[in-house]
Amino acid sequence: MNWRSRGVRWLAGALVVVAAVGGGVWVLTSRAEPAPRPVTLDEAARLAMARYTTFQNSPVRVRVEAPMAGNTVVVEGVVDYRQHHAVGSYEFAGSSVGLVAWDDRGLAVAPGRQADPLVAAGSMRPTDWSPRSYTTDPLDAGLRLSMLMGQDRPDNAQVLAEQGPRWLRAEVIDGKSYGVFAGPRPSSANDSGQSPLTYWIDETGGLRRVTRQLADLDGALVIDFPGGRAGQVPANPWQSR
Repeated sequence: MNWRSRGVRWLAGALVVVAAVGGGVWVLTSRAEPAPRPVTLDEAARLAMARYTTFQNSPVRVRVEAPMAGNTVVVEGVVDYRQHHAVGSYEFAGSSVGLVAWDDRGLAVAPGRQADPLVAAGSMRPTDWSPRSYTTDPLDAGLRLSMLMGQDRPDNAQVLAEQGPRWLRAEVIDGKSYGVFAGPRPSSANDSGQSPLTYWIDETGGLRRVTRQLADLDGALVIDFPGGRAGQVPANPWQSR
């Protein structure tokens, strides 16, 4: 990935993401899994609340993992959905490390490795950052997708239910139960098709994980919202140069 490409042309990129399930998950029952089924109205309401709940909890911690060049690139950071800004640290193949800031339109990177990327980013000058537009790289698409996971109002549960989301199974992550749902399907999808998006949502509509399959890549991308205390996202990467 060309981390040094400069320019402030924050062009919207194509949304192409792959998905995976990380560690710490097990199925609630050892019996054969039931076939996917249409969601109930209550389950559609949970789906409808997921992005709004994430927005309400903002700023929130996020972890993005993406396959790249036979390895995995990991971003850990914080997203502020009210400001539409996010900052974190990235690590690729255990050696290439740095800071990354992203929003709805693009990302910027900066050198550095510290335990708290928010503190590190807040101490840097705006000129320390190298901004660029999103590309179709899996990580770029994953960062962009993470910005879509919070909005200031619930989705319409009835409309969602009509768009074909399906209940897949129940799982536990870190001791908490989640329903796993295939997301709404495009209107062009046939009856047997399944959305590339999968959501892990608790009973109150809290979003824990979202994944998306990418047809032309082996490997996976997963976006986790692990909860816990999140600091404020610094404004430095977005200040005028």
